[in-house]
Amino acid sequence: MKVISITPRGYCKGVVKAINAVKNAHKDPNVLKPIYVLGYIVHNKFVISELEKLGIITLDDTTHTRLELVDSITTGTVVLSAHGTNPLVKEKLIQKNIPFIDATCEDVEKTFDLIKTYSKKGYFVFYIGKRNHPEANAAISLTKDIRLIENRKDIPLNIDKPIFVTNQTTFSFIEIESIIDEIISIYPNTFISEEICSATRLRQKAILDNNKNVDLCYIVGDSRSNNTKNLALISRNLTHTKTLLIESVNDINEIDLLNVSKVSVSSGASTPTYLTNEVINYLKNYN
Repeated sequence: MKVISITPRGYCKGVVKAINAVKNAHKDPNVLKPIYVLGYIVHNKFVISELEKLGIITLDDTTHTRLELVDSITTGTVVLSAHGTNPLVKEKLIQKNIPFIDATCEDVEKTFDLIKTYSKKGYFVFYIGKRNHPEANAAISLTKDIRLIENRKDIPLNIDKPIFVTNQTTFSFIEIESIIDEIISIYPNTFISEEICSATRLRQKAILDNNKNVDLCYIVGDSRSNNTKNLALISRNLTHTKTLLIESVNDINEIDLLNVSKVSVSSGASTPTYLTNEVINYLKNYN
């Protein structure tokens, strides 16, 4: 069996920054303990499990907002995830005199700065992103003059302000094109700043470039990871390759390898390298 190890894949700089922020805080005797992470530091359960073994407490509850989760914290230090945070969360932590470490990805922070800048200039913001994703939730908390656009049907038709368009950094660069085209058809004078990060774009393009005459493609990552899911969708829908999203080598089912002579492997930007390498090594030695 021929195995194609697609590159680039795995950790991006934002993920590395966020994980290091938590681990460095754990090692630093001057950082108040316990250490809480508000939301998943990155979307991968193996990363979360590794941090839990160090005594790091991850606070995530789909029935409560991050602002509400802060109420349960009375001492220690809070690390804010790579996806960005509602400014009210920071204000509440300051009011409660709880120190925090902001691990927001630099690319996400750049997009948030654009939203705040254009909102102050009087623009109405169209933010293209995934509903209920933490990055999107943080983005739409930055101003009242903003609308989350998940697909073309979400585009409002009655905005009488100038329009500024930007997006979630891990959005599909293929999917975003049709949405932007539709916005321009309705609002021709729209100002657009497409902010898909380079790590996301390169990983998505690598799928397109490498999935040629491939029988099967494995995408290694957590199903909660938006960039991981987009890699699988691009592989499946644009390269027309049978594609399976798996979390680890333990998810490989031998029946899927029947009659497979060429297989490709990639992984999401929050997937630890060792997980992907275990999949690659298994396939290379598969008989």
